Amino acid sequence: MSSWQPVGLGKIATLINAGKIDSSELITMKTLKDTGAIGKQIEDGVSRVTVRSKEAVEAAGGSVRRVYYNKLGFRALLKPEWFDKKGRLLPKAARPPLKQKDEVDGSGRLPAPTKPIPFFT
Repeated sequence: MSSWQPVGLGKIATLINAGKIDSSELITMKTLKDTGAIGKQIEDGVSRVTVRSKEAVEAAGGSVRRVYYNKLGFRALLKPEWFDKKGRLLPKAARPPLKQKDEVDGSGRLPAPTKPIPFFT
């Protein structure tokens, strides 16, 4: 099970201003992990967002999707090259467990997309 690691919009803004995150690109859990915004102990789970943070991102013209990754899917998101090196195909995106179904907007796409995903409510 994953551990909860909150990341505030201020921290993300600091990373954008420092040039570590490109705000015109899709920001994923991989982006946050690669830039040090979240630690190494996250293994799987649902990305979460507060109502206020989601409203702030949308007011700035962005969008937010809460996605689910199982352990294998999260590995594929973070290190897709591992699968190629082992001669394996990337796994399909996992569906969230029934108890978490209402907590997500969709399953994570694999490998990590490099362009923003259109999101319609």
